[in-house]
Amino acid sequence: MSYRVIARKYRPRTFAQVVGQDHIVKALSRAIEKDRVGQAYLLMGPRGVGKTSSARILAKSLNCEQGESISPCLACAPCLEIEVGADLDVVEIDGASNNGVEDVRKIRERVHFRPIRDRRKIYIIDEVQRLTGAAFDALLKTLEEPPGHAVFLFATTDPHKIPETISSRCQIFEFRRLREEDIEFKLNDVCEKEGVEVPAEVLSAIAGGCRGGLRDAESMLDQLLAVADGIPNLDDLEMISGLARPERWLELFSAVAADDAQATLSNIEEFLAKGGTERDFVEQAVDALRDLLHVTLLGEDSLGVVPSPERRERTLQLAGKFGRDRIETLMGMLFQLEGKIRQAPLAARALLEWTLLRAGRMGELLSTAGLAHSLQSAPRALSPPGASSAAAPASPVVPVAPTPAPPSPSTPSAPPPPAQTAPAPPSPPGVDELLQVVVDRQPTLGKVLAKRKLMGVVKSDGVELTLSALSERDRAIVEDPASKAFLADFPGSPGPWTIHEETPLPEVAD
Repeated sequence: MSYRVIARKYRPRTFAQVVGQDHIVKALSRAIEKDRVGQAYLLMGPRGVGKTSSARILAKSLNCEQGESISPCLACAPCLEIEVGADLDVVEIDGASNNGVEDVRKIRERVHFRPIRDRRKIYIIDEVQRLTGAAFDALLKTLEEPPGHAVFLFATTDPHKIPETISSRCQIFEFRRLREEDIEFKLNDVCEKEGVEVPAEVLSAIAGGCRGGLRDAESMLDQLLAVADGIPNLDDLEMISGLARPERWLELFSAVAADDAQATLSNIEEFLAKGGTERDFVEQAVDALRDLLHVTLLGEDSLGVVPSPERRERTLQLAGKFGRDRIETLMGMLFQLEGKIRQAPLAARALLEWTLLRAGRMGELLSTAGLAHSLQSAPRALSPPGASSAAAPASPVVPVAPTPAPPSPSTPSAPPPPAQTAPAPPSPPGVDELLQVVVDRQPTLGKVLAKRKLMGVVKSDGVELTLSALSERDRAIVEDPASKAFLADFPGSPGPWTIHEETPLPEVAD
Protein backbone atom coordinates (compact mmCIF):
# COMPACT_ATOMS: atom_id res chain seq x y z
CA MET A 1 0.00 0.00 0.00
CA SER A 2 1.33 3.44 -0.92
CA TYR A 3 2.31 5.86 1.82
CA ARG A 4 -0.32 8.42 2.89
CA VAL A 5 0.96 11.79 4.00
CA ILE A 6 0.16 12.91 7.54
CA ALA A 7 -2.13 15.75 6.43
CA ARG A 8 -4.43 13.24 4.66
CA LYS A 9 -4.02 10.36 7.08
CA TYR A 10 -5.05 12.41 10.13
CA ARG A 11 -7.60 14.65 8.47
CA PRO A 12 -10.56 15.22 10.85
CA ARG A 13 -13.49 12.88 10.16
CA THR A 14 -16.02 14.28 12.62
CA PHE A 15 -16.74 17.67 14.14
CA ALA A 16 -15.21 16.46 17.42
CA GLN A 17 -11.82 16.08 15.68
CA VAL A 18 -11.76 19.60 14.21
CA VAL A 19 -9.05 21.63 15.97
CA GLY A 20 -9.22 25.31 16.81
CA GLN A 21 -12.55 26.14 15.12
CA ASP A 22 -14.96 25.75 18.02
CA HIS A 23 -17.21 28.58 16.82
CA ILE A 24 -17.71 26.84 13.45
CA VAL A 25 -18.31 23.43 15.01
CA LYS A 26 -20.84 24.82 17.46
CA ALA A 27 -22.81 26.73 14.81
CA LEU A 28 -23.02 23.82 12.34
CA SER A 29 -23.83 21.31 15.08
CA ARG A 30 -26.70 23.46 16.36
CA ALA A 31 -28.06 23.87 12.82
CA ILE A 32 -28.12 20.06 12.36
CA GLU A 33 -29.68 19.42 15.77
CA LYS A 34 -32.43 22.00 15.19
CA ASP A 35 -33.01 20.90 11.58
CA ARG A 36 -32.17 24.38 10.33
CA VAL A 37 -29.50 23.57 7.73
CA GLY A 38 -29.17 26.37 5.19
CA GLN A 39 -29.23 26.09 1.43
CA ALA A 40 -25.73 27.57 0.89
CA TYR A 41 -22.67 28.12 3.07
CA LEU A 42 -19.57 30.21 2.34
CA LEU A 43 -16.56 28.88 4.29
CA MET A 44 -13.78 31.47 4.21
CA GLY A 45 -10.35 31.63 5.79
CA PRO A 46 -6.61 31.06 5.18
CA ARG A 47 -5.28 27.84 3.75
CA GLY A 48 -5.00 24.69 5.81
CA VAL A 49 -7.38 25.56 8.65
CA GLY A 50 -10.18 23.05 7.96
CA LYS A 51 -12.59 24.55 5.40
CA THR A 52 -12.84 21.60 2.99
CA SER A 53 -12.61 19.07 5.83
CA SER A 54 -15.55 20.74 7.59
CA ALA A 55 -17.53 20.71 4.34
CA ARG A 56 -16.99 16.95 4.01
CA ILE A 57 -17.93 16.39 7.64
CA LEU A 58 -21.16 18.35 7.12
CA ALA A 59 -21.92 16.25 4.03
CA LYS A 60 -21.42 13.04 6.03
CA SER A 61 -23.58 14.36 8.87
CA LEU A 62 -26.43 15.12 6.48
CA ASN A 63 -26.23 11.90 4.43
CA CYS A 64 -25.25 9.26 7.01
CA GLU A 65 -27.48 6.18 6.84
CA GLN A 66 -28.01 6.41 10.61
CA GLY A 67 -29.79 9.74 10.09
CA GLU A 68 -28.77 13.37 10.27
CA SER A 69 -26.41 13.69 13.21
CA ILE A 70 -23.40 15.71 14.37
CA SER A 71 -21.60 12.37 14.84
CA PRO A 72 -21.78 10.35 11.59
CA CYS A 73 -21.14 6.63 11.92
CA LEU A 74 -18.13 6.63 9.50
CA ALA A 75 -18.96 3.02 8.58
CA CYS A 76 -21.90 3.24 6.16
CA ALA A 77 -21.49 3.54 2.40
CA PRO A 78 -22.22 7.30 2.18
CA CYS A 79 -19.69 8.12 4.94
CA LEU A 80 -16.95 6.00 3.41
CA GLU A 81 -17.55 7.24 -0.13
CA ILE A 82 -17.68 10.91 0.87
CA GLU A 83 -14.29 10.57 2.57
CA VAL A 84 -12.66 9.36 -0.64
CA GLY A 85 -14.68 11.58 -2.98
CA ALA A 86 -16.61 8.73 -4.63
CA ASP A 87 -20.20 9.56 -3.60
CA LEU A 88 -22.35 10.33 -6.65
CA ASP A 89 -24.63 12.62 -4.65
CA VAL A 90 -21.78 14.65 -3.10
CA VAL A 91 -20.03 16.46 -5.93
CA GLU A 92 -16.65 18.09 -5.22
CA ILE A 93 -15.57 20.67 -7.79
CA ASP A 94 -12.26 22.50 -8.08
CA GLY A 95 -13.13 26.09 -8.85
CA ALA A 96 -9.70 26.73 -10.35
CA SER A 97 -10.07 24.19 -13.16
CA ASN A 98 -13.88 24.19 -13.55
CA ASN A 99 -14.50 27.90 -13.60
CA GLY A 100 -16.37 28.49 -16.83
CA VAL A 101 -20.01 29.11 -17.66
CA GLU A 102 -20.43 25.62 -19.13
CA ASP A 103 -19.28 23.99 -15.89
CA VAL A 104 -21.87 25.95 -13.91
CA ARG A 105 -24.59 25.16 -16.47
CA LYS A 106 -23.98 21.45 -15.89
CA ILE A 107 -24.63 22.03 -12.20
CA ARG A 108 -27.84 23.91 -12.98
CA GLU A 109 -29.07 21.08 -15.20
CA ARG A 110 -28.39 18.34 -12.66
CA VAL A 111 -29.26 20.02 -9.38
CA HIS A 112 -33.04 19.60 -9.85
CA PHE A 113 -32.79 15.80 -10.14
CA ARG A 114 -33.37 13.90 -6.91
CA PRO A 115 -30.35 12.25 -5.22
CA ILE A 116 -29.59 8.76 -6.48
CA ARG A 117 -29.21 7.23 -3.02
CA ASP A 118 -28.44 9.80 -0.34
CA ARG A 119 -30.76 12.08 1.55
CA ARG A 120 -29.36 15.30 0.04
CA LYS A 121 -27.45 16.33 -3.05
CA ILE A 122 -24.43 18.39 -1.96
CA TYR A 123 -22.10 20.48 -4.10
CA ILE A 124 -18.69 21.37 -2.59
CA ILE A 125 -16.89 24.00 -4.68
CA ASP A 126 -13.33 24.62 -3.48
CA GLU A 127 -11.54 27.88 -4.34
CA VAL A 128 -14.85 29.28 -5.52
CA GLN A 129 -13.29 32.74 -6.02
CA ARG A 130 -11.66 31.37 -9.19
CA LEU A 131 -15.01 31.21 -11.01
CA THR A 132 -15.42 33.77 -13.78
CA GLY A 133 -17.90 36.61 -13.56
CA ALA A 134 -20.14 34.93 -16.12
CA ALA A 135 -20.04 31.67 -14.13
CA PHE A 136 -21.11 33.51 -10.97
CA ASP A 137 -23.97 35.12 -12.90
CA ALA A 138 -25.10 31.72 -14.17
CA LEU A 139 -25.15 30.42 -10.58
CA LEU A 140 -27.23 33.25 -9.11
CA LYS A 141 -30.75 32.01 -9.82
CA THR A 142 -30.01 28.44 -8.78
CA LEU A 143 -28.37 29.65 -5.57
CA GLU A 144 -31.31 31.87 -4.71
CA GLU A 145 -34.00 29.22 -5.20
CA PRO A 146 -32.38 25.77 -5.04
CA PRO A 147 -34.46 22.61 -4.69
CA GLY A 148 -35.06 21.45 -1.13
CA HIS A 149 -32.70 18.49 -1.41
CA ALA A 150 -29.67 20.58 -2.55
CA VAL A 151 -26.98 22.19 -0.38
CA PHE A 152 -24.09 24.29 -1.71
CA LEU A 153 -20.82 24.50 0.24
CA PHE A 154 -18.32 27.07 -1.05
CA ALA A 155 -14.74 27.31 0.26
CA THR A 156 -12.46 30.28 -0.44
CA THR A 157 -9.19 31.84 0.71
CA ASP A 158 -10.00 35.21 -0.93
CA PRO A 159 -13.49 36.25 0.15
CA HIS A 160 -13.08 39.78 -1.24
CA LYS A 161 -13.17 38.26 -4.75
CA ILE A 162 -16.65 36.79 -4.20
CA PRO A 163 -19.41 38.99 -5.69
CA GLU A 164 -21.80 40.38 -3.10
CA THR A 165 -24.69 38.91 -5.04
CA ILE A 166 -23.27 35.46 -4.22
CA SER A 167 -22.17 36.03 -0.62
CA SER A 168 -25.52 37.64 0.28
CA ARG A 169 -27.25 34.36 -0.60
CA CYS A 170 -24.99 32.31 1.69
CA GLN A 171 -24.48 31.82 5.39
CA ILE A 172 -20.90 32.95 5.98
CA PHE A 173 -18.51 31.18 8.35
CA GLU A 174 -15.04 32.62 8.90
CA PHE A 175 -12.33 30.13 9.81
CA ARG A 176 -9.51 31.52 11.94
CA ARG A 177 -5.82 30.81 12.09
CA LEU A 178 -5.10 28.27 14.80
CA ARG A 179 -3.35 29.08 18.05
CA GLU A 180 0.14 27.68 18.53
CA GLU A 181 -0.89 25.53 21.49
CA ASP A 182 -3.72 23.94 19.43
CA ILE A 183 -1.32 23.07 16.62
CA GLU A 184 1.26 21.72 19.06
CA PHE A 185 -1.40 19.54 20.72
CA LYS A 186 -2.40 18.11 17.33
CA LEU A 187 1.22 17.42 16.35
CA ASN A 188 1.82 15.64 19.66
CA ASP A 189 -1.19 13.44 18.98
CA VAL A 190 0.08 12.62 15.49
CA CYS A 191 3.55 11.70 16.82
CA GLU A 192 2.03 9.37 19.41
CA LYS A 193 -0.07 7.60 16.79
CA GLU A 194 2.90 7.34 14.43
CA GLY A 195 5.12 6.03 17.22
CA VAL A 196 7.87 8.61 16.61
CA GLU A 197 9.77 10.78 19.09
CA VAL A 198 10.02 14.48 18.33
CA PRO A 199 11.34 16.90 21.00
CA ALA A 200 8.86 19.40 22.38
CA GLU A 201 11.03 22.33 21.29
CA VAL A 202 10.87 21.13 17.66
CA LEU A 203 7.08 20.80 17.74
CA SER A 204 6.85 24.24 19.33
CA ALA A 205 9.04 25.71 16.56
CA ILE A 206 6.83 24.07 13.89
CA ALA A 207 3.71 25.45 15.56
CA GLY A 208 5.21 28.92 15.60
CA GLY A 209 6.59 28.77 12.06
CA CYS A 210 3.47 27.58 10.24
CA ARG A 211 1.64 30.84 11.09
CA GLY A 212 -1.65 29.28 12.14
CA GLY A 213 -2.03 26.72 9.33
CA LEU A 214 -2.47 23.16 10.58
CA ARG A 215 -1.95 21.55 7.17
CA ASP A 216 1.33 23.43 6.75
CA ALA A 217 2.43 22.22 10.19
CA GLU A 218 1.56 18.60 9.37
CA SER A 219 3.38 18.82 6.03
CA MET A 220 6.43 20.31 7.75
CA LEU A 221 6.40 17.49 10.33
CA ASP A 222 6.04 14.88 7.57
CA GLN A 223 9.05 16.29 5.71
CA LEU A 224 11.07 16.54 8.91
CA LEU A 225 10.49 12.88 9.78
CA ALA A 226 11.54 11.86 6.27
CA VAL A 227 14.77 13.89 6.29
CA ALA A 228 16.00 13.61 9.90
CA ASP A 229 18.59 10.97 10.75
CA GLY A 230 17.34 9.75 14.12
CA ILE A 231 15.50 12.10 16.47
CA PRO A 232 14.77 15.39 14.66
CA ASN A 233 16.27 18.60 16.03
CA LEU A 234 15.96 22.31 15.39
CA ASP A 235 18.84 22.30 12.90
CA ASP A 236 16.99 19.72 10.77
CA LEU A 237 13.87 21.87 10.88
CA GLU A 238 15.69 25.02 9.75
CA MET A 239 17.35 23.08 6.95
CA ILE A 240 14.08 21.84 5.44
CA SER A 241 11.84 24.83 6.12
CA GLY A 242 14.18 27.66 5.13
CA LEU A 243 12.75 29.75 7.97
CA ALA A 244 14.52 30.72 11.14
CA ARG A 245 12.60 29.55 14.18
CA PRO A 246 10.85 32.30 16.17
CA GLU A 247 13.22 31.85 19.11
CA ARG A 248 16.15 32.82 16.88
CA TRP A 249 14.63 36.26 16.30
CA LEU A 250 13.94 36.70 20.00
CA GLU A 251 17.61 35.90 20.67
CA LEU A 252 18.76 38.33 17.97
CA PHE A 253 16.58 41.21 19.15
CA SER A 254 17.58 40.57 22.76
CA ALA A 255 21.21 40.90 21.70
CA VAL A 256 20.44 44.13 19.83
CA ALA A 257 18.51 45.51 22.83
CA ALA A 258 21.48 44.75 25.12
CA ASP A 259 23.99 46.09 22.56
CA ASP A 260 25.74 42.71 22.61
CA ALA A 261 27.82 42.96 19.44
CA GLN A 262 29.24 39.42 19.67
CA ALA A 263 25.82 37.75 20.01
CA THR A 264 24.42 39.92 17.20
CA LEU A 265 27.16 38.93 14.77
CA SER A 266 26.87 35.26 15.81
CA ASN A 267 23.13 35.25 15.03
CA ILE A 268 23.76 36.74 11.60
CA GLU A 269 26.47 34.16 10.91
CA GLU A 270 24.21 31.25 11.95
CA PHE A 271 21.37 32.44 9.73
CA LEU A 272 23.53 32.90 6.64
CA ALA A 273 25.28 29.56 7.29
CA LYS A 274 21.90 27.81 6.88
CA GLY A 275 21.74 29.00 3.27
CA GLY A 276 19.65 32.14 3.67
CA THR A 277 20.60 35.38 1.96
CA GLU A 278 20.90 38.88 3.39
CA ARG A 279 17.59 39.80 1.76
CA ASP A 280 15.94 36.75 3.36
CA PHE A 281 17.30 37.93 6.69
CA VAL A 282 15.88 41.43 6.27
CA GLU A 283 12.49 40.15 5.10
CA GLN A 284 12.09 37.70 7.98
CA ALA A 285 13.48 40.17 10.53
CA VAL A 286 10.90 42.79 9.50
CA ASP A 287 8.10 40.21 9.86
CA ALA A 288 9.41 39.20 13.28
CA LEU A 289 9.63 42.85 14.41
CA ARG A 290 6.11 43.45 13.16
CA ASP A 291 4.94 40.43 15.17
CA LEU A 292 6.78 41.80 18.21
CA LEU A 293 4.97 45.12 17.87
CA HIS A 294 1.58 43.47 17.34
CA VAL A 295 1.95 41.08 20.27
CA THR A 296 2.94 44.01 22.48
CA LEU A 297 0.00 46.19 21.45
CA LEU A 298 -2.72 43.64 20.55
CA GLY A 299 -1.76 40.34 22.20
CA GLU A 300 -1.46 38.52 18.87
CA ASP A 301 0.95 38.56 15.95
CA SER A 302 0.48 40.38 12.64
CA LEU A 303 -1.56 37.51 11.17
CA GLY A 304 -3.83 37.20 14.18
CA VAL A 305 -2.20 34.12 15.68
CA VAL A 306 -2.10 34.05 19.48
CA PRO A 307 1.38 32.83 20.54
CA SER A 308 1.98 30.25 23.22
CA PRO A 309 2.06 31.64 26.80
CA GLU A 310 5.82 31.06 27.12
CA ARG A 311 6.69 32.85 23.87
CA ARG A 312 4.23 35.66 24.64
CA GLU A 313 5.90 36.23 28.01
CA ARG A 314 9.34 36.35 26.35
CA THR A 315 8.00 38.71 23.71
CA LEU A 316 6.53 41.08 26.32
CA GLN A 317 9.79 41.08 28.28
CA LEU A 318 11.72 41.90 25.11
CA ALA A 319 9.24 44.64 24.20
CA GLY A 320 9.74 46.14 27.66
CA LYS A 321 13.49 46.31 27.05
CA PHE A 322 13.10 47.71 23.54
CA GLY A 323 10.24 50.17 23.90
CA ARG A 324 7.86 51.07 21.12
CA ASP A 325 10.01 53.93 19.79
CA ARG A 326 13.05 51.72 19.40
CA ILE A 327 11.07 48.94 17.68
CA GLU A 328 9.70 51.39 15.12
CA THR A 329 13.16 52.93 14.63
CA LEU A 330 14.70 49.50 13.97
CA MET A 331 11.96 48.67 11.44
CA GLY A 332 12.77 51.91 9.60
CA MET A 333 16.47 51.04 9.57
CA LEU A 334 15.71 47.63 8.04
CA PHE A 335 13.51 49.20 5.37
CA GLN A 336 16.40 51.49 4.42
CA LEU A 337 18.80 48.55 4.50
CA GLU A 338 16.78 46.72 1.84
CA GLY A 339 17.33 49.59 -0.60
CA LYS A 340 21.02 49.81 0.23
CA ILE A 341 21.48 46.07 -0.40
CA ARG A 342 19.81 46.46 -3.78
CA GLN A 343 22.22 49.25 -4.70
CA ALA A 344 25.36 47.51 -3.37
CA PRO A 345 24.75 43.71 -3.43
CA LEU A 346 28.43 42.87 -2.97
CA ALA A 347 28.48 44.73 0.35
CA ALA A 348 25.24 43.17 1.62
CA ARG A 349 26.88 41.29 4.51
CA ALA A 350 28.75 44.36 5.74
CA LEU A 351 25.65 46.55 5.43
CA LEU A 352 23.57 44.05 7.41
CA GLU A 353 26.11 43.79 10.24
CA TRP A 354 26.67 47.55 10.34
CA THR A 355 22.92 48.25 10.53
CA LEU A 356 22.26 45.87 13.42
CA LEU A 357 25.36 46.99 15.36
CA ARG A 358 24.23 50.59 14.89
CA ALA A 359 20.76 49.60 16.03
CA GLY A 360 22.28 48.30 19.25
CA ARG A 361 23.76 51.74 19.91
CA MET A 362 20.45 53.45 19.15
CA GLY A 363 19.27 52.63 22.67
CA GLU A 364 21.74 55.12 24.13
CA LEU A 365 20.64 57.86 21.72
CA LEU A 366 16.92 57.32 22.42
CA SER A 367 17.56 57.18 26.17
CA THR A 368 19.44 60.48 26.00
CA ALA A 369 16.66 62.07 23.98
CA GLY A 370 14.06 60.77 26.43
CA LEU A 371 16.02 62.10 29.39
CA ALA A 372 16.27 65.54 27.80
CA HIS A 373 12.53 65.49 27.13
CA SER A 374 11.78 64.53 30.75
CA LEU A 375 14.01 67.32 32.06
CA GLN A 376 12.23 69.81 29.83
CA SER A 377 8.95 68.80 31.44
CA ALA A 378 10.46 69.47 34.90
CA PRO A 379 11.40 73.21 34.99
CA ARG A 380 13.08 72.98 38.39
CA ALA A 381 15.61 70.54 37.03
CA LEU A 382 16.61 72.96 34.26
CA SER A 383 17.27 76.08 36.41
CA PRO A 384 20.71 77.48 35.48
CA PRO A 385 23.26 78.36 38.15
CA GLY A 386 22.47 81.67 39.81
CA ALA A 387 18.79 81.51 38.87
CA SER A 388 17.63 79.79 42.05
CA SER A 389 16.27 83.05 43.42
CA ALA A 390 13.98 83.38 40.38
CA ALA A 391 12.66 79.86 40.82
CA ALA A 392 12.14 80.38 44.59
CA PRO A 393 8.76 81.61 45.81
CA ALA A 394 8.53 85.38 45.73
CA SER A 395 8.45 87.10 49.14
CA PRO A 396 5.64 89.57 49.90
CA VAL A 397 6.32 93.17 48.83
CA VAL A 398 6.83 95.56 51.79
CA PRO A 399 6.37 99.33 51.29
CA VAL A 400 9.64 101.26 51.49
CA ALA A 401 9.66 103.59 54.49
CA PRO A 402 11.94 106.61 55.00
CA THR A 403 15.34 105.82 56.39
CA PRO A 404 14.90 105.77 60.17
CA ALA A 405 17.18 107.53 62.58
CA PRO A 406 19.98 105.56 64.18
CA PRO A 407 18.47 103.24 66.73
CA SER A 408 18.59 104.18 70.37
CA PRO A 409 20.26 101.83 72.83
CA SER A 410 16.84 100.57 73.86
CA THR A 411 15.82 99.68 70.28
CA PRO A 412 17.14 96.29 69.01
CA SER A 413 19.15 96.51 65.84
CA ALA A 414 17.78 94.95 62.60
CA PRO A 415 19.29 91.59 61.62
CA PRO A 416 22.01 91.76 58.98
CA PRO A 417 21.04 90.70 55.41
CA PRO A 418 21.59 87.00 54.72
CA ALA A 419 24.81 86.10 53.06
CA GLN A 420 24.53 85.01 49.39
CA THR A 421 24.69 81.23 49.19
CA ALA A 422 25.54 78.92 46.31
CA PRO A 423 22.57 77.84 44.14
CA ALA A 424 20.85 74.68 45.34
CA PRO A 425 21.32 71.57 43.20
CA PRO A 426 18.41 70.71 40.87
CA SER A 427 15.72 68.77 42.69
CA PRO A 428 14.63 65.43 41.26
CA PRO A 429 11.40 65.41 39.21
CA GLY A 430 8.20 64.87 41.16
CA VAL A 431 5.35 62.44 40.47
CA ASP A 432 3.55 64.85 38.13
CA GLU A 433 6.67 65.42 36.04
CA LEU A 434 7.30 61.67 35.79
CA LEU A 435 3.66 61.08 34.81
CA GLN A 436 4.02 63.69 32.07
CA VAL A 437 6.97 61.74 30.65
CA VAL A 438 4.86 58.55 30.73
CA VAL A 439 2.02 60.35 28.93
CA ASP A 440 4.43 61.54 26.22
CA ARG A 441 6.06 58.13 25.65
CA GLN A 442 3.19 55.72 26.43
CA PRO A 443 -0.03 57.75 26.00
CA THR A 444 -2.51 54.99 26.86
CA LEU A 445 -0.76 54.00 30.10
CA GLY A 446 0.07 57.59 31.03
CA LYS A 447 -3.50 58.84 30.67
CA VAL A 448 -4.83 56.06 32.91
CA LEU A 449 -2.27 56.82 35.64
CA ALA A 450 -2.72 60.58 35.43
CA LYS A 451 -6.52 60.38 35.46
CA ARG A 452 -6.74 57.94 38.37
CA LYS A 453 -3.90 59.32 40.54
CA LEU A 454 -4.82 60.05 44.15
CA MET A 455 -1.36 60.44 45.64
CA GLY A 456 2.21 59.55 44.81
CA VAL A 457 5.65 59.50 46.39
CA VAL A 458 9.01 59.46 44.56
CA LYS A 459 11.61 57.46 46.47
CA SER A 460 15.26 56.81 45.81
CA ASP A 461 14.56 53.28 44.57
CA GLY A 462 11.16 53.66 42.95
CA VAL A 463 7.75 55.30 42.97
CA GLU A 464 4.66 54.53 45.06
CA LEU A 465 1.40 55.54 43.42
CA THR A 466 -2.17 55.24 44.73
CA LEU A 467 -4.97 55.17 42.14
CA SER A 468 -8.73 55.37 42.43
CA ALA A 469 -10.79 52.28 41.56
CA LEU A 470 -9.96 51.05 38.03
CA SER A 471 -12.13 49.54 35.34
CA GLU A 472 -11.23 46.09 34.00
CA ARG A 473 -9.70 47.60 30.87
CA ASP A 474 -7.60 50.14 32.81
CA ARG A 475 -6.47 47.47 35.29
CA ALA A 476 -5.30 45.24 32.42
CA ILE A 477 -3.25 48.14 31.03
CA VAL A 478 -1.66 48.97 34.39
CA GLU A 479 -0.89 45.35 35.31
CA ASP A 480 0.52 44.42 31.89
CA PRO A 481 4.15 43.20 32.24
CA ALA A 482 5.24 45.48 29.41
CA SER A 483 3.78 48.50 31.25
CA LYS A 484 5.59 47.59 34.47
CA ALA A 485 8.86 47.09 32.61
CA PHE A 486 8.50 50.47 30.91
CA LEU A 487 7.75 52.30 34.17
CA ALA A 488 10.86 50.83 35.80
CA ASP A 489 13.24 51.57 32.90
CA PHE A 490 12.19 54.79 31.14
CA PRO A 491 14.72 57.66 31.41
CA GLY A 492 14.24 59.60 34.65
CA SER A 493 12.44 56.80 36.52
CA PRO A 494 14.09 56.01 39.87
CA GLY A 495 13.08 52.34 39.65
CA PRO A 496 10.05 50.02 39.80
CA TRP A 497 6.64 51.56 40.37
CA THR A 498 4.46 50.14 43.16
CA ILE A 499 0.85 50.87 42.26
CA HIS A 500 -1.97 50.55 44.79
CA GLU A 501 -5.64 50.67 43.88
CA GLU A 502 -8.15 52.26 46.25
CA THR A 503 -10.89 49.86 47.31
CA PRO A 504 -14.30 51.52 46.99
CA LEU A 505 -16.33 51.70 50.22
CA PRO A 506 -19.39 49.45 50.33
CA GLU A 507 -22.70 51.19 49.85
CA VAL A 508 -24.74 51.68 53.05
CA ALA A 509 -28.47 51.35 52.81
CA ASP A 510 -30.54 54.28 54.04
